[in-house]
Amino acid sequence: MDKILAQIDWSLIRAFLAVAETGSLSGAARALSQSQPTLGRQIKLLEDQLGLRLFDRQPRGLALTPTGDSLLEPARAMRDAFHQLS
Repeated sequence: MDKILAQIDWSLIRAFLAVAETGSLSGAARALSQSQPTLGRQIKLLEDQLGLRLFDRQPRGLALTPTGDSLLEPARAMRDAFHQLS
């Protein structure tokens, strides 16, 4: 898993955080100034790379799975480190 995480593009983590924090692809798209289909592809790619389901699709958005929830704080730490570097 560590080797996989080292190869994940930061933009996928950024997409994961935006969706997790807004609860929807459309909210994340607005927050990141990207299209909803782009965010959907990024979430699918991240889930495929990890071999994990991070979100449950619901009629009114997306909810973190327990696995996704467990990755939320490490992803936030990555965001904080990225902001410190930049």
